[in-house]
Amino acid sequence: MTSIKTQDQQQQRQQAQRLKRKIKHLIHDELHSIRPWWFVSFHYRDHPSKEDDLLKDVTDLKRKLHRIIYKSRDKSVKGAGEYPYPRMLFFHETSYQGTGQFHTHLIVEKLPESLNNQVGMETLFQRRLPAKVKTLFKWKSIDIQRMNPEEPEYRRISSYLGKQTNLELIALDPFNSDLSTRKR
Repeated sequence: MTSIKTQDQQQQRQQAQRLKRKIKHLIHDELHSIRPWWFVSFHYRDHPSKEDDLLKDVTDLKRKLHRIIYKSRDKSVKGAGEYPYPRMLFFHETSYQGTGQFHTHLIVEKLPESLNNQVGMETLFQRRLPAKVKTLFKWKSIDIQRMNPEEPEYRRISSYLGKQTNLELIALDPFNSDLSTRKR
């Protein structure tokens, strides 16, 4: 009986390792399919611990972020057609303190010029978005970093963002992320 249980545990561990490797490769490929510009990490005020609630909150955040980006676009370009929103990749991780609370990492492409600098991004994520998205934490730190578009950086970020992937949780949010449509 013990050997069957041990075999099941080994199989699950191997399956989890394969999943983690594949997710890291997927993240790496996605980083190459977009032009990552910013890496943003933020927390939630209401401390969502249910994934369904989190996904709804992120959908709301993305919709409001799109509105702010659209209003900040270069309006001098007339007749340019549909406005191409910067692509975004969302990753959700749980707290290591055992609370089960999520925080989010966002990778986003270059934004309109008025937002696309450190001060603009800090204002966006520390003031403008929290005023519109009630679940965003206003007082907890928000980390905003300009991404380095080099291969070693992509490998490091892929590994970091895939670290919590297991059979119960995949950090990459496929519902809110703008994943590439190309066939693999």
